[in-house]
Amino acid sequence: MKLSWGHKIVFAYSIFVVGILSMVFLTAMENRDLVTEDYYQEELSYQKTIDQSSNTAKLSEEIRVEQKNQILTIMFPEEFKNESVSGNWKMYYAANKTKDFSGNLQTASGSIQIKTANHTGAYQLILNWQSNNQSYYFEKNIFLQ
Repeated sequence: MKLSWGHKIVFAYSIFVVGILSMVFLTAMENRDLVTEDYYQEELSYQKTIDQSSNTAKLSEEIRVEQKNQILTIMFPEEFKNESVSGNWKMYYAANKTKDFSGNLQTASGSIQIKTANHTGAYQLILNWQSNNQSYYFEKNIFLQ
C-alpha cells in the first residue's frame, strides 16, 4: 500500500500535535517551588547581605569546609579562634525544598560540625554569623555524599 502526500502531511501534523500536547502535559506536572515564600521582602533587604559579604571578604583567610564520614566541618578564620560566634546555617537544595535543612551555630572554638547523614546531592551552604558586633555572610556550593 502506497501513501499519498496528503496522508503523509496528516501523519506529520498528527505527530506534531501529539508532541506539543505531551510537552504541555509534562510541563504542567513540573514542580515550581519558589526559593523563598517572601522573596520580595528579602530582595529589598539584600543590601544587608552585600554588606555582610564584604565583611567576610575582608577576613584574613577564607572559611574552610571539609566533609568526612557524613560530617561537614566548617572552620572559621584565625580571628574567630577564641571569639564567640553565633548565627545560623542553612543547607539549601535547589531542586526540592523538602531536602533543605538548617540550624543555629554557636561556638568559641573556631569551628562547627554539621551531621549530613541521609542527605546527598548538590547543596548550597549558607552561613550568617555575628562576632564582635560585626555581621558576616558566606555561601559555598557543596556536593554531599
